[in-house]
Amino acid sequence: MPDLRAVVNLGIDASKSRLRELYDNNAVATYQFDNTNTDTFVFNPGINFIENQKKTNVTFDSYLAYAKSFEGFLRKFDIQGGYSYQNFKNDGNSERYLYSDVTGLRELNINPNNPNNRYFNVLNLQSFVGRANLDLANKYLVTFTLRADGSSLFREDKRWGYFPSAAIAWKLKEESFLNDVTLVNDAKIRIGIGKTGQQDITGSVGFYPSTPLFTVGSNTSQYLPGSNLYSASAFNEDLTWEKTTTYNLGIDFDLFKNNFVSGSFDIYQNFTDDLLARVPLPPGQGLADTFIKNVGSTEGKGFELNLNIKPLSTDDYNLDFYTNVGYTYVKVTDLKDVNKVQAGGNLPTGTNVNIADHVVGLQPYSFWVFEQLYDTSGNVIPGAFVDRNGDNVINNADRYYKAVRPNWTFGFGFNFNYKGWDLSSSFRGQFGGQVYNSRKLTSGWVDRALPTNTNSLSNVLNFYSGAAGSAFQNYNGNATFSDYFLEDATFLRCENIVLGYKFKKLIKSSSLRLYGAVNNPFLITKYSGQDPENFGSIDNNFYPRPRTYTFGMSLDF
Repeated sequence: MPDLRAVVNLGIDASKSRLRELYDNNAVATYQFDNTNTDTFVFNPGINFIENQKKTNVTFDSYLAYAKSFEGFLRKFDIQGGYSYQNFKNDGNSERYLYSDVTGLRELNINPNNPNNRYFNVLNLQSFVGRANLDLANKYLVTFTLRADGSSLFREDKRWGYFPSAAIAWKLKEESFLNDVTLVNDAKIRIGIGKTGQQDITGSVGFYPSTPLFTVGSNTSQYLPGSNLYSASAFNEDLTWEKTTTYNLGIDFDLFKNNFVSGSFDIYQNFTDDLLARVPLPPGQGLADTFIKNVGSTEGKGFELNLNIKPLSTDDYNLDFYTNVGYTYVKVTDLKDVNKVQAGGNLPTGTNVNIADHVVGLQPYSFWVFEQLYDTSGNVIPGAFVDRNGDNVINNADRYYKAVRPNWTFGFGFNFNYKGWDLSSSFRGQFGGQVYNSRKLTSGWVDRALPTNTNSLSNVLNFYSGAAGSAFQNYNGNATFSDYFLEDATFLRCENIVLGYKFKKLIKSSSLRLYGAVNNPFLITKYSGQDPENFGSIDNNFYPRPRTYTFGMSLDF
C-alpha cells in the first residue's frame, strides 16, 4: 500500500544531579552555642546538605497515515491514527543535618522510617488520536479530530477524557468572483469547534491527588514507644479533567503584489467546565482545610490579529515586518454552591497570606483589596482606607475586587537583509493589568532598616527615589491588602536584537555566518518595581532579568 505510511518517534531525556551545600570556616550561618562549655561558641564548616536526584522522561509517539487523491468532487482524503506515551519520573534522596542543642555541632539527622529521605514521583500521560481531512472540490477543507487522553493523576474510572473537534475552511480564492481579482492572492474563511482538557495540578497537590495514602510519623511522634503513627494524606477521588470548549471563526488573507500584506484574524468564545481549583473544605472532611476540586465554569471571548508586511523585496534588499495583537476577557460563571474560592496569590508576609480569589461574575484570579486613601496633594495616608459600605468601620466588608491579569497583549518585530548582512529584532508587551509590588511590602517601610537582633542596618528600598514610601513606619494589618501596592503592568520589552553577516561560498559550497545578539536589551514601563511581567501578578523579584550578549558563528557545508 504505497499510500500508507507509518511513523514512530522515541525519545529519552535522562539526567542525574548531585547538590551539595558547604560552608567555609567561620561562616556566620553555622555559628552555634556549645552548652557543654560556658560562653563557648563553635563554627561548623563543611557539608550542610546533600541531595541526589535522577530524572527520566520517556516519550513515544507512533501513528499510521493514509492519503489518497481522487478526481471529482472529493479531491483528497487522508486519515491518521496514533498513540502517544509520556512518562515523567523523578527519583531522589538527601542527607539532612541539624545542630545539636548540647554541643552546637552539626549532626546527621536520620529518620528511621526513611533513612535516605527518599522521594519518588511519577506522572504518566497516554493518548489515542484520530484525524480525518477531506478536500472537497478544491474549495472546502473539512477536518475531524478525536483525542482520548489519560492521566495518572486521576482514578482509573475518571482517568480518560475525550476531546473531539471539527473545522471547515472555505477557499474564497477558488470562487469565480475572486479568480480574476489580482489584488487578492489568497483568502480563506475558517470555522471550528473543539474541546481540550487540562490536568496539570502537580504544582499544587503533588502527583497522587486522587489516591488515598498515609504518611508515617517520625520517631518523636509515637503514641507508644516503637509504634509509628500514620497520618492520612488529603485526596479527592472525584477529580477529573478540566474541559474547555472553543468556538472559532477566522479569515486568512494574502494581498497585493509580492505578498505585500498577509495575515489572519480570529474571533473566539470558549467555555470551561469542571474547573480545577483549590477550595476550602468543611472541618473534618478531606483531611485538610483546602484541596483541589472540580468546582465550576468560566466563559471567555476575544480576538487575535496577525499581520505580516513586506514593504521591500529585491535581489539585494529584503525587509519584513510582523505584528500581532490579542484581546481576551474571561469571567467566572459558576462555582457550584459557593460565590468565590481562594485562588492563591501568596504574599511574602507569612504562611498562607493570600490575596487572590475566583469570584462569580468577575475575572478569574482577581485581587481582594482595600482602597487606599490619599491627601489633597496625592500623598498616601498610612492606615487609611475608603469606607466603601459607609458603616464607619474598616473591615473585610470594605474590600473590593480588582482584575490584575491583562486583557490586551501584543508583539511585533522585523527582519532586514542586505546582501550578506542580516538584522532582526522582536518586541512584545501588554496593555493594562496590575502587578503587586511586594518588594515595597518587604523592604519599603522605614523600620525595616532596623533589625531586631544586631546593631547593623538591613537593606531597604531607596526612600529618596520614590521606590519606597517614607510615610510608612511599618505595614501591619489591613495595609498588606491595600491597592497602594498595585501598579499598572503595561510594558514594552525588546526581546532581542541580532546582527549577522554571511560569507557565501567560503570553501566551495560551504558558507560561514558570524553574528552577535543581545537578549533583553531594554524594557519600557512606568512600573516602579523589578519586573511588571509576572504570571501570578505578584512581583517577588529581587534581581532584574539579566541582559545577555552572545557572539557566535555557524558553518554550513
